[in-house]
Amino acid sequence: MRHLFKAPAWLAGLMTGAFVLAGPALALSGQYETPPEQDPAVVLDGKELGPGYAVLPPVRSDGFLRIYQLQTDLGVEQVEGDGLLKLRLSEMRVLVALEGLKKDASFMAGLKQAAMKPVDFVGSTVTDPVGTAKSTVSGVGRMFGRLAKGVEAVATGKGGSPAEIASTITGQGSARRELAVDLGVDPYTFYRPLSDKLNETASVTAAGSWTVKAITGLLPGGLIVNTASAADDYRNLVVDSTPSELQDRTAAAFRNAGVSEATITNISASPFYTATEKAVIAYQLQAMPGVRDLELVAAKAAEADSRDVAYFQLRRVVLLETYNRSISPLGDMKLVSGIPVAIRRDGIAAVVMPLDIVAWTETAARTFSTLQEGLRDLALPPSGVDFLVTGDVTPMAAERIASFGWEITGNYPMPAGSVH
Repeated sequence: MRHLFKAPAWLAGLMTGAFVLAGPALALSGQYETPPEQDPAVVLDGKELGPGYAVLPPVRSDGFLRIYQLQTDLGVEQVEGDGLLKLRLSEMRVLVALEGLKKDASFMAGLKQAAMKPVDFVGSTVTDPVGTAKSTVSGVGRMFGRLAKGVEAVATGKGGSPAEIASTITGQGSARRELAVDLGVDPYTFYRPLSDKLNETASVTAAGSWTVKAITGLLPGGLIVNTASAADDYRNLVVDSTPSELQDRTAAAFRNAGVSEATITNISASPFYTATEKAVIAYQLQAMPGVRDLELVAAKAAEADSRDVAYFQLRRVVLLETYNRSISPLGDMKLVSGIPVAIRRDGIAAVVMPLDIVAWTETAARTFSTLQEGLRDLALPPSGVDFLVTGDVTPMAAERIASFGWEITGNYPMPAGSVH
């Protein structure tokens, strides 16, 4: 008999098209638990309060992700998941720091100069984009090639706005990307206050002698992200690529990972991932050349229909690549009850999920019972299951999941990088 249940948004996105079967595990106990409510001071290790924000108590959960109420000057916002909360708090920290630049008289002078300078330039770009471009970028080398492509697109009506072209010509776009990456935030952030502040700050570099290094030199110590060699490729990809170049390189990485053109198109069109996040997914998949059927992972990511689902899928891809590289090599992906599950080369299934807190709710019981049933019904069932999550597992959930014969690893850290 098939039983349907109402899943949380991220889980519904993960299991699109799947029915949930009540498996033997449900017969072990008819008892379920209510996810614990937690003190934000405990969950966030004293970071529940900061400049411009407060995480309100209590922190609730749906048995998979924590659900936060974040109060800022703009009101109270619900944030679903540890990852998205860490992302937002990081963005707010940078926003506050950049706003603090206005205390510096020389920076304010540069800002006033920037406010006056681009008006005539942008106007002439609209009326005579090719002529303006020629007079601006003569002899600039690689940037000239970028500019020629962009101006042609504007002139022929195939894409690219005058503002975007102006940003490329003046170097403001590149400065914004460099500034964002130096500060550890996404140049294509969805957080509008930070996006506006990055634009404003980067405009100073286009107006005069200011450099990004000079700007960051005014910021508090510890705010600048030290990019180790492992992060150099990411830095070069994001900083040195225009938006169109980044899109092209992302598509190429997806192709190298064996992802279909239809899925590439769907991810490219998704409004729930930033351009940087799409690139991260593509390059993480490309970094697993020995794993078959990664199309299943990409296709599931493309189905995301909300921001929280998209960020969950992004974190899961990063976690899969980390597992493959650091824990045990993966062989292929299998679609089990609508969820892409990795099968290790040693025959063990790796159920790897960026979950904040697993509680034995009715939804969780049916979810994991479904996975157990689906794994058992594979043509070649796995010899075991490694269940790895980034957060906590309650004692009841651990007992029930262990009854399947699964090995449980909790509180596995997300790797250092751009994804929280």
